[in-house]
Amino acid sequence: MIFFMPAPFERHIDPVLGIAEADFVYRLTSYYKALSQRAGDLTVRDHYDNYRHDERLRSLKLVTVWLAFFYFSYTLVDIYLLTDVTWRSILLRGLLVGPTTVALMLYYDRPGSIRLKELAGTCQACLGCVAWCLVIVGSSDPSVLDYFYAGLVFILVLTIVFTPPFEYSVYGSLFVFACLYSTVWFLEGVTTQYVIRNLSVGVPVLVLSLMANYRFSSESLRLYMENLHVERLRGELTERNVELERLSHLDPLTGLANRRALARQEKKLAQRGASLEKATVIVVDVDHFKDYNDHYGHGEGDSALREVADAIKSACAPKDVVCRYGGEEFLVLRYGDASEHDNALAVAEHIRERVAERRIPHRGVPADKVTVSVGVCSGMLGSGTTLKELTRCADQALYDAKQQGRNRVCRREYSTQPSPHHAH
Repeated sequence: MIFFMPAPFERHIDPVLGIAEADFVYRLTSYYKALSQRAGDLTVRDHYDNYRHDERLRSLKLVTVWLAFFYFSYTLVDIYLLTDVTWRSILLRGLLVGPTTVALMLYYDRPGSIRLKELAGTCQACLGCVAWCLVIVGSSDPSVLDYFYAGLVFILVLTIVFTPPFEYSVYGSLFVFACLYSTVWFLEGVTTQYVIRNLSVGVPVLVLSLMANYRFSSESLRLYMENLHVERLRGELTERNVELERLSHLDPLTGLANRRALARQEKKLAQRGASLEKATVIVVDVDHFKDYNDHYGHGEGDSALREVADAIKSACAPKDVVCRYGGEEFLVLRYGDASEHDNALAVAEHIRERVAERRIPHRGVPADKVTVSVGVCSGMLGSGTTLKELTRCADQALYDAKQQGRNRVCRREYSTQPSPHHAH
């Protein structure tokens, strides 16, 4: 699907041509400009034809069958009105138009452009007109002049009933018009006055039916291009919604996952039901961060948090969930074999070391730089154990690290018994 939306049908008024004429000319030229513009490797016309192929092909088949039925049934009208052309009508309609109609139906079923199939149908309608003209030109019955008015039906077929693309309607209608008014001079009893009277009907039929066909063709193209515009907007909206959803799960300061992302992960774990899975929660807290903000200011505090977040992320595996848990506190969630106690402790220690290696200045603390305290808790999720409980356990281990002097890692075994302590 392409996303292309020119505006080919805006109203335009020319001071010389006038409103109606200028509007029609502008719309006509804009229609062809819109079709000829390129959208990717193909033109708009190619994309439009591909889009309407299947539905249009079904319509072509149905209309062709009905038109063939009416056309061949009019053999009886020929015989009734012009008895002297009975065999001429049967032979021309049956032997000239009949086989080509069958060939046309077979051509519809072959792979190919819908526009070429519409052109073939237009040519078949022109052939039907030629056959009819050959029928009536052989009649010496004076009533042939009354019957001649029926020839204008071929113009209506080519513009309104068969509704090919506008350019094919123009070519086909002009051919039929020329064919009819070349034939009229060979009819029995024709006069110049009769031709003029007939033209007084034929010319308006030609012009008005072509205008109707153009309106149909241009409106169909306009609706198609508006649908493309809507699809493009829908695609952009979807992309923006996806981006908004992604951003809603990120902490704007550090770029890490946030509490909402952690809650979504917790929900996924809860949906697994009773299945057991090893998990480790690592809670990291920046030591003396309130003092840091008081001394250096909140701007420098934000920069320090970004540095700490980057150090934590660099110490973790790509599949670990690393999030900012709140304020100066971070959380790492690990799964599977990576959550084994020894492995988790090594990662926690690695986090502490990475932060220390950044040597973020922090005067007034023993290390003279920013450090972190880390709490670790591992357990089996499922069978009543939730991520919140493991987080609470890791938070208690973090409290232990704070109590023991900070800038260290402490671990606690998960227990269903509540602890009186809570670290912050």
